[in-house]
Amino acid sequence: MNKIIAPIFIPVILMLTAILSAAQDTSAKQEAAADGFYASAVSIDITPERPVTLSGQFYTRISKGANTPITANVLVLNSIRNGRSTPAVLISIDVVSIREPFNITFREALKTQFPEIPSENIILCATHTHAGPNVGNDPGDLPNDADLMRGREYGQFVIEKLIPAIRQAWKNQVPAKYGYGLGFVNVAYNRRAIYADGSAVMYGKTNRSDFRGLEGMTDNDLNTLCIWDKNDKLLSMVLNIACPSQENEHLLFLDADFWGRARSRLNEKYGQDVVILGLCGAAGDQSPHIRYRNEAEDRMNRLRNLSRVEELGRRIANAVDDIYEVINSDKKENPVMAFEYLPLDLPQRKITEKEYQTAISESKRLDAEYEKTKNSSAYGQANWHRRTIKRYEYAKENPNPTYPTSICVLRLGEIVLCTNQFELYTDFGIQIKARSKAKQTFVVQLASGRPACGTYLPTAFAVQGGGYGAVPASNMVGPEGGLILVEETLKVIDKLFEE
Repeated sequence: MNKIIAPIFIPVILMLTAILSAAQDTSAKQEAAADGFYASAVSIDITPERPVTLSGQFYTRISKGANTPITANVLVLNSIRNGRSTPAVLISIDVVSIREPFNITFREALKTQFPEIPSENIILCATHTHAGPNVGNDPGDLPNDADLMRGREYGQFVIEKLIPAIRQAWKNQVPAKYGYGLGFVNVAYNRRAIYADGSAVMYGKTNRSDFRGLEGMTDNDLNTLCIWDKNDKLLSMVLNIACPSQENEHLLFLDADFWGRARSRLNEKYGQDVVILGLCGAAGDQSPHIRYRNEAEDRMNRLRNLSRVEELGRRIANAVDDIYEVINSDKKENPVMAFEYLPLDLPQRKITEKEYQTAISESKRLDAEYEKTKNSSAYGQANWHRRTIKRYEYAKENPNPTYPTSICVLRLGEIVLCTNQFELYTDFGIQIKARSKAKQTFVVQLASGRPACGTYLPTAFAVQGGGYGAVPASNMVGPEGGLILVEETLKVIDKLFEE
């Protein structure tokens, strides 16, 4: 892997690179001027060179190595009609979420280093692995003398690799075809158990006598988009599954989770140069963790001699195999392509006096626990509650606060891909799919746009049940904002299919 370039040399090197790239790109741009549909894809290894903190838990973890490569997978799509270009770039990256500091730095770098495409047309999505590198602020209890790549340093490391990769894909775009299809894969469970008293608990026990069911539905759709060149060579697969990639969520090793295993199997069959983008669908209340029939699933994994995460990768690869030849038989050329970026200011979830007092008492309890035990999880949870306290106090002086976010909607022929920044509860995703005018709708969560990094966005039913994922500390935006998000997304879809 490349070593990090010293910061003092970065501006000079980037300037020279830009000049050289501009000269080399001239012939490619002239060739791409003809009307048509173009695409290119590239995958890059962004495994950190030194230990990093791992995101996804309240407690601080420092990596001890890597089980799988950590990658960023880039797909450039570009439609030219009457000489006018409509570009879109999809990027799937093996991290828990697109943290605000990283997103801001990335967007600023794009504007200066890669002005060919509006930064809003570049969609950066997290696979939500809980064993991925931190690309944001360091944990507050991280020792000052820790010998590792800090979050912002790793973020810069990624940007220095990612922007040249986008440029490479943009430069290498070729006339292309697309095809799409719907498959099904059993990867996710709803992770919120509900009980006889109406309460809900994320990962609550299902073998209790008062267990009454799982709170929401499970979305098993495998939305698949394939891109080929004009000679029918497969360039890329976009796979959209409503499940975070977090089976291995407590590791001390970097791990791309089930997407890493699925990519490995698919590359082995379809070609090592096929770029595979895993996109997480609306899955704020879904998880790959087994919620019931544990012994039966574990037995099958043992008989196959596979770990749970390997089994999930196998299922995804098999589901793709099941529909690939169907998709391959119905390639399409020169699709209608349209893209829209929409900033939104959603109402923040209101915090009650009781919830405020609970946050105060819990933060004090956890602070005391941390002082006594130095338990890193207590430190993280105390900060979690303190954010709720600050929000309540801010709202007293500033009534009706809003939360800045955004959506992107990409139409490609008969299908549409729409994004949000949240861990969006599955019911909202189903509402969008059910009412969309597209023949097939890809809903993608944890996708960056405006700087904010979305939190869980629960349904009203989930809020009634309470528990992690549905309490104010888990949500900047509540069910009211979720319904607005759904309606605004559908308005944009309607508009793109009327044009």
